[in-house]
Amino acid sequence: MYEIQKTTNYRFQYTKLNLRFKRFVDDAIDILKENPTEYQNKITHIGNKKDGGLYRFRIPGCYLLYVVPFHAENESPIIILTSVKLM
Repeated sequence: MYEIQKTTNYRFQYTKLNLRFKRFVDDAIDILKENPTEYQNKITHIGNKKDGGLYRFRIPGCYLLYVVPFHAENESPIIILTSVKLM
């Protein structure tokens, strides 16, 4: 299971979402803890950064951008949620 780290930008945007979108985001985070790179064609690999791969998880009405670090040898990598974007 992966550990989740939420950025300040994510927390700010999350508080602006209505309850329905918050539930979608919470469910998506539970999925990301188990499998951060593949899930029923809802996760798209966007590109590689210096420290990890950038991914987008599509949920109804919005999507999450997050980074999965490359340096995951003995410990679980941390998924850094960078933003919640409304579509």
